[in-house]
Amino acid sequence: MFDQERIIYQLERTRVLTLQLIERVPHEQWFEMPMGITHVAWNVGHIAVAEYFLGLVFTRGPEEADASFIREDYGPLFGYNSVPVPDPGAYPTPSELVETLGAVHQQVLAETRALRPEELDESCLFLEGEFDHHPIFQHKGGALEWIAYHEHMHLGTIGLLRRALGGEPIQYFEESREGRRFV
Repeated sequence: MFDQERIIYQLERTRVLTLQLIERVPHEQWFEMPMGITHVAWNVGHIAVAEYFLGLVFTRGPEEADASFIREDYGPLFGYNSVPVPDPGAYPTPSELVETLGAVHQQVLAETRALRPEELDESCLFLEGEFDHHPIFQHKGGALEWIAYHEHMHLGTIGLLRRALGGEPIQYFEESREGRRFV
């Protein structure tokens, strides 16, 4: 039912857009909350945490080695039901967030490529308590597909924050015609 190559393609393409959007927000603005709700740093950290849970924890369970690419405090800082605060001292730096975002993504891609296609149809390895299921999917392939959908929702939030912080509209077509690569 799930198309492994399509999932990988969507994960890779979505991340290109994410990186090209967040690089357009100066690091000194990442903790500003122009609408009083959220900030760029929280969204970037949240994307990393969500990808970690959706792409790794729900597909193969947590592993001790995960601490090598995502800090233990990311869940409380950026996970489900966490509340953004405009205090840069409460969070990793923008550079650290981008590094973690990349490290989690590379691990998810590597492990997704290593899956046998039939594993995508297996039930997720949900956790006890609040994360004992997901309202959108039940299978590992569904969890992996949801990563890109979820990330796109946060891209919209980051884009709105960027504009509220004074950023001009991005002219993707013009940039592409001028030679900027979106790969």
